[in-house]
Amino acid sequence: MGEVINNQEVYIKMNKAMQTIARAGRNATASEKAPRFGGFSRLRYQGERPAEASKPERRTAIFRAAKLSRLGVAILALTLILAAAGCAGTPFGGPAGALPAGAAPTVAAPAPSPTPVIVSTPASEPAAAGGAGRRLAVSAMTYNGEILAETIVPVVAQVGGQIEEVRVKVGAAVRKGDVVVRIDSAVFEAQRAQAQAALELTQAQLELAKTQPKKSDLDAAQAAINAARAGYNRALQGPTEEEKRMALAQLRQAEAAVKVYQGQYDRIAGNPFSAMMMESLQLQQATLMLEAAQAQYDKVQKGATADVIAGAYAQMTGAEAQLARLQRGAEPAQIKAAEAGVKQAEVAVYLAQLQLQKATIEAPADGFIYKLDAVQGGMAGPGTALMVIFSDEVKIVIPVQESRGQDVRVGQAATIRVDAFGERTFEGKVSAIAPTFDHATRTVQVTVKPTGEGAKDLRPGMFATVTLLEK
Repeated sequence: MGEVINNQEVYIKMNKAMQTIARAGRNATASEKAPRFGGFSRLRYQGERPAEASKPERRTAIFRAAKLSRLGVAILALTLILAAAGCAGTPFGGPAGALPAGAAPTVAAPAPSPTPVIVSTPASEPAAAGGAGRRLAVSAMTYNGEILAETIVPVVAQVGGQIEEVRVKVGAAVRKGDVVVRIDSAVFEAQRAQAQAALELTQAQLELAKTQPKKSDLDAAQAAINAARAGYNRALQGPTEEEKRMALAQLRQAEAAVKVYQGQYDRIAGNPFSAMMMESLQLQQATLMLEAAQAQYDKVQKGATADVIAGAYAQMTGAEAQLARLQRGAEPAQIKAAEAGVKQAEVAVYLAQLQLQKATIEAPADGFIYKLDAVQGGMAGPGTALMVIFSDEVKIVIPVQESRGQDVRVGQAATIRVDAFGERTFEGKVSAIAPTFDHATRTVQVTVKPTGEGAKDLRPGMFATVTLLEK
């Protein structure tokens, strides 16, 4: 309840304040006039008439009086305001609660109290006959989330080369195994051909190692041994008499040729151009032949040197070893080595074929092309991103607070609303619940997958509102 206002006390205080202001104004006016009209009283009592003030002095006095009057009015207005404001608290010290005579008590209106806000929980819908049907939980769980593709598959190049063909566009539907990009494969085809030739060579070597030698092969190896042994024996025995006589005959023939050509040259020796004539050239050739014949004769006379004998012996032992290998056949270790070479060549062919196949890039999954970076004529290297494929199936991942985590279970029904479809609702189910909570937000990631025929209308990137239901 408000307090009762004493109006009579207020009027009395206002009256006293006005009188005080008036007295102050008169005193101030008199003090202002005193300097200019200071001798007025004394002259009047002395019987003398005061001198009349000049016009400027009178104007100044009028202005000062008007200024003091305005000051008084302002003080009076301030007093009235203070009096009105202090009605409830009696600022002048008067007792509160007294009423002027004949005045009716006034009651202050109480301040309005704030309107309470009532938070209500929607009542559950009545169950259908027989207890079947769904209803919203008493505290229905509604969350917002973005629709995501069930699987996102980036397609990258595994080999380098120039992009020859791009067969898809953004938004195009693809199936697993469809060819989407082709890379130039000329180099890979050449590498495969080279690996295939190496494989054939190793296979032939393996077959040769396993094949038994023929009689003709053995006879040829024996003949090689005989020739090598004869050469070794000649080296040991030294030159024969026939070889010595032949070397001496060649030396004598060379000496005779030099004498003949020397005589022809002597006949033209005085000619200043003799060096350019035929006789001079013939003499030079005969001299060289004589030196070669002399070296051969000296070699024959000396006999075979140690290095010549060693070379002949090595040739003989090599021929004997070859004959022994043919008679014995291939060793088991040699056959294993040949087999290992064949396997290595086969792996090389497989790798070359694999590189060739990777030049043709196929779609790794069903879906549609979300992003396309491959450009015909451009270059691609191993690991270069070519496109991104989104699956047709979608999902919604919502964060459920820790306090409601125990109310969610796999297989729980849900309704989905999307702004793009207005009031249309889609059915869904909880497909997965993360095993751990996020320590920062204290929420668990719950995956909801749309079900039913309308699920195909939902596309990745849409904003959805998911409500988890109970039976």
